[in-house]
This record gives sequence, structure tokens and C-alpha cells, in this order.
Amino acid sequence: TKALITALVLAWIICLTSLAGPTWQQLPQSVHKQDSALIAVFDLSPSMLAEDLTPNRLVRGRYKLIDILKRRTEGVSGLVVYGGDAHTVSPLTEDSNTIISLVPVLHPTLLPQYGSNVEEAVETAVSLAISGGYQKADILLITDGVDPSAISDISSIIADRGEFRLSVLGVGTPDGAPIPLGSGGFVKDTSGNVIIPKLNINDLRRVAAANRGNYQTISSDNQDIDNLLEAMESLFGESTQQTERSFDLWDDRGHWLALLLIPILLLSFRKGAVVVVLLAPLLFQSNAVEAFEWKDLWATSDQQGAKALELGDAESAKSLFEDPMWRGSAAYKAGDFDQASDNFSTDDTADGHYNKGNALAKSGDLDGALKAYKQALELQPAIKDAQFNHDLLEQLKDQQEQEQEQEQEQEQQSSDQEQDQQPSEQQQGEDSEQSDENSEASEEQPSEQESEQQGESEGSEEQAEEQSEEKPEGEKEQENNESKQQPEGDAEPAEMTDEEKQEQREIDAMLRRIPDDPGGLLRAKFRYESQMRKQQRPPDQERW
Repeated sequence: TKALITALVLAWIICLTSLAGPTWQQLPQSVHKQDSALIAVFDLSPSMLAEDLTPNRLVRGRYKLIDILKRRTEGVSGLVVYGGDAHTVSPLTEDSNTIISLVPVLHPTLLPQYGSNVEEAVETAVSLAISGGYQKADILLITDGVDPSAISDISSIIADRGEFRLSVLGVGTPDGAPIPLGSGGFVKDTSGNVIIPKLNINDLRRVAAANRGNYQTISSDNQDIDNLLEAMESLFGESTQQTERSFDLWDDRGHWLALLLIPILLLSFRKGAVVVVLLAPLLFQSNAVEAFEWKDLWATSDQQGAKALELGDAESAKSLFEDPMWRGSAAYKAGDFDQASDNFSTDDTADGHYNKGNALAKSGDLDGALKAYKQALELQPAIKDAQFNHDLLEQLKDQQEQEQEQEQEQEQQSSDQEQDQQPSEQQQGEDSEQSDENSEASEEQPSEQESEQQGESEGSEEQAEEQSEEKPEGEKEQENNESKQQPEGDAEPAEMTDEEKQEQREIDAMLRRIPDDPGGLLRAKFRYESQMRKQQRPPDQERW
């Protein structure tokens, strides 16, 4: 009957509305994370270049560090490197990929001081954990050796600062190998003997055992990493803590509409009629449309974008996301930093400004990135990553300004030298012409009169000089004008305005930012830190 059809249509509309997920309020959802911290301490002493491992100790150690960071999906991680002194490469962060991107450039040449000051490195790692709010953490020392005199100092540093544990990954072989030099040959001591650093497993075991840690010798498989990570998880357990961040989730109220179906179904119930009416519209849809709508029914656009991003398809993800922050993250991973910064600009929180600063820094807008980091720190001063990136960009900007000033000084000096060379070149031309004339005249005379001709030529040269001094003022001015006009005429086609010169300098500065030397920024950072510390405490003996 007509009433039955009307009731079934109304029920169908209610079902569709309920499945659409109507909502009108958001509920804050707290986020929990694993409360664990790992600080990797990487040895960049020259002995890491020894080739008893293939290709050398340094490369194998870097591979192991990358594998460990990839395995850490939760918790925070940091990285400290050391040679003659210690430096922080990355503060504690949840983004392990940031640290992984810095590992391949680690090399002993980045450090301003050679050596093996492991005590300072451990102290830096402990301070890094405490400043990040962690009174207990794991420290992983990746090294090819520790001086026996440093073992007790390391234990004192760890015991006095908190509940920390030091594990060791030994890199090298007991047989050892010499340390190659870039210019050929090997490193020698003061007596002229080739230094062969060997992996002293017993000393490294003592270091780990004295600090409740685990020792593993580097292996070709993942057994060493598995043992280290398993021991780290068993130290403090898998405790979690609530983060300061929260996400607002829409509260779906569609299930309440299902209550409206009860009276309709009771009034219009007829065996099989309800099922047939509800399934009938599905028969008139194509397979392609059916697949598309089923996908939309079971996953929102943001969920589809998250799935695409998880599969590594950032290009598709940035077009699927509706949330601007997610869309900005997808654009950032896709390399579209301009779009990423535009999307992050919609978020006026500290995280939004921090993400915007990262995108602007990647696009080359250092001033905009510094401004974004500053706004993030004003809203939340505790963001250490923002402070670290802000300081790093300021150092890079100062370095670029110094390079531009040096270029300007060099250009000014070269232009002054060109102006000074013009009169000297003209005088040299006149002298060469005069010498040619004298040589031609001397060739026409017999060889017996050479002495007389020399006197005459000297006299003619003196006379020519006197005549040139006695030229009228008009001729002198004419020659000066010609000498001045000639360079200007030659330079007209290549003449550049001040704006063009400034633009060219900016282009050159941008080209210099191309990472021909990926470790250049870290090298400048380490050199600056060493100068600020003004440390004048060399180790008691040479450590390689």
C-alpha cells in the first residue's frame, strides 16, 4: 500500500542519515606514549676509519645505528657524537627519521678536535636526558674502544646523576687494523710506529657491566641489535605516560537515529518486504560506483589519506586529507614545502608554527622559518626541537651573511685591481712598441757598430721621454680621455646594475646551499660550540 511504501522510504532515509554519522560536538581525546628514552653516543675518533670491518668501522657503525632507530617506533631518541670533545647532534625527539637523516654524514672530519673523550660524551648524554625531563634512560655507546682510565669516571658520572644504564656496541675486531690517512699512508705515533687500534672486548664488557648495561660485539646479522633492544625493554618496563597533546574527535550520534526505525519497522513489517526494499537500490548501481561508495562508507577522507600516507603515497594522501594539518604533513613528505607551509599556517598553535618553520626552512625561506620558530617558542617555550632548529638557522644565516660580505670585498678588490692595471698596460704597450722600433733599427746596422747603437738608442729613449714630457696639455688630455673612454666602451655590453648584482649574489648564495657537503652545517655547528666552550684540557695521552 501507499502507506507502507512511505514508511519504508522514510526508514531508508533514516538509515542513510544514521550511517552518515551526524555529529555536532567534539570530545578531547588524550594521547599516551611509551615513557622511554634512548641516547645514542657515537664514537667519531679517527680509529673508526680502520678497515678491519668492510668497508670500515665507521660505516658499519652508522648502519647499525640506523637499524636501531628504525626499530624504535615509540619513545624518544637523541644522538651525541664525540672525538676530542662531545657535541649534541639531535636533542630528544619522537621523530627518529630526523636523526636517521643525519647519521650518513657523520665522519671524524666534522669534529674540530680529534681524540676520544668518552667521559664528556657520556656526561653530555646524561645532561641531555635530564634536560628533557627524564631521570632514567638508556645510553647506547657505539665505539671501538674505551681507555681503561675512563671506565671509573664513566661509572661515577652515571651513578651521581640518576637512574641510567649504559650499554655498549663494540665496533671492530680484536686483530685491529691501521688508521688510513686521506693523503695515503697510515697514522703513526710520535715514535714513527703505525698505530693499530684493536677492539678490547674485555674493557668494553667492564664498562657495560659496571653500569647495568649489556655488551654486544657488532655482527653481520641483527642478533646484536635484537639483544640490545630486548635488554633495554626489560630495564624499566613498558611504562607509558599521558602526553600534553590532545586530539579532538567528533562524537558520532548516528546510532541514536536507529531508535526511530523501531516504530516504523513494527508498523510496516511484512515477511521479507523490508529486506527487499532496503536491498533494491543496490541492484541499480555499477560496480565502480559501488566500490567507491563502500570505500567512503567505511573510511573517511582523512582515514583514506592516513592509509595512503602509511603506504608511502604522499602525493595521493595530500589530496585525500581534509584536515589541513594532515594535508600539510602529507605535502611535506611529498616535497611540496610551499603547500605544506600554507596548510600549517592555519594552525595557530605552537605545533603549527613549528611545523610551518620546518616547511619554510626546507623551501629556503630562512627568515620566515626563524619567525615561525620564534612564534612557536613564544607559545610554548619548552619545545626544544624548535629552539634547536632556530639556533641552527641563525648560525647558517650568519655564515651566509659573512660569505656575502667576503664576496663583496673580493669584487671590490678585483675592480680596483682592474682600474690599476689599465694605465700600466697602456705604458707597457708603448714601451714594447719603442723596443720593437729600436730592435729593427739595430738589425739594419752592421754588427761592428753595436756599441755605438746602444748609446744612440739610450739617447733616443731619453729624448723620447723628454719629448713625451714636453707634449702640449691638449694632447695629454686627449690621450687621457681616450684611455678613460676605451675601458668604458669595452665594459658596456657586460655592465650590470646594482640590483642585478644583488640578485646574482642571492642566486650564488642559493646555489651554495645545495648540499655538496651534507656535513658542512654540522661541522660549522661543532666548530662554533667548541669556540664557545673554550676548552683547553687535552687528554693525558693520545687516544685513537
